Amino acid sequence: MNFGIHLGKGLTWWFPWREPDEGFCWTEDTEKKLKTEIEGIKPTERSGLTKLKALTIGACGHGKSALINSIASINAGYKTTVCNAAPSNETVTRVFRDIEFDDEFGQCVFGDISGLPLSTDIDPFLDDIKLIINGHIKSGYKFDPKKSISPENKEYYKETPSISDKIHCAIIVFDSRHWEEIHKSIIRNVKKIMETLHSMNIPVIAVLTKTDKLSAQVKYNVESIFRCKKTQQAVNKVAEQLAIPAPKVFPVVNFEERDHFTWRESIPILLFLRAYLRMAKEHAHHADEVVKKKI
Repeated sequence: MNFGIHLGKGLTWWFPWREPDEGFCWTEDTEKKLKTEIEGIKPTERSGLTKLKALTIGACGHGKSALINSIASINAGYKTTVCNAAPSNETVTRVFRDIEFDDEFGQCVFGDISGLPLSTDIDPFLDDIKLIINGHIKSGYKFDPKKSISPENKEYYKETPSISDKIHCAIIVFDSRHWEEIHKSIIRNVKKIMETLHSMNIPVIAVLTKTDKLSAQVKYNVESIFRCKKTQQAVNKVAEQLAIPAPKVFPVVNFEERDHFTWRESIPILLFLRAYLRMAKEHAHHADEVVKKKI
């Protein structure tokens, strides 16, 4: 049984509702251990891959690009920006980009796409997502809300993609502050995307951003993120909406409005990063087996 105490406006459990690892504790050594583990998660040799590619999907202003910037900052060791982030409901990502990293995160590739449309007709967007997953769209392609890319677009359409062009995992990004009342149009369109991902056998992981804005406890003490009741409620709600297990929903804090960050802010993102790489590696391994069986 969990026992809690009131702190400010939120409720914090004495015991964590999630323990990422057996004997998990918040220390700088834990951050170093996670980085070492992440560096060691590589594609299987027989697959011929050197990188594991994820597609990031999220509504405008929910922190999709900010999440990628946070990962880049951890990798660099200082705050940096690799893609512009929207401060509100306006999307600044209109071009599909493959974002790669060096050093410890060298095997990571994030496909950053346009923010999720709120319109009822997202068929062109879904068609583009399917093509991106199968590796047919090149980095630099500009999304058109009215139509999907044409194979006649020789500049950005790839007729015969390689396995390294394909997506190995999808990351759904939600702003944790909206967990109680997620916009109906967002849920409707996310569910359409989930149906597409499931039909293509793409593993899905979710990230809850801005938990430091959801809860005052997390804002002033990141180590309370897995004891905060609000965070737990948000995780469970998003898991229910996406029909995925709650352990596949990762709460994080973003670095966008921080002058600097420490190992404490890094740990939740590193936990997510490790999980994505494990899932992507497993998917790439079995996708390779399917190809070999067909041959």
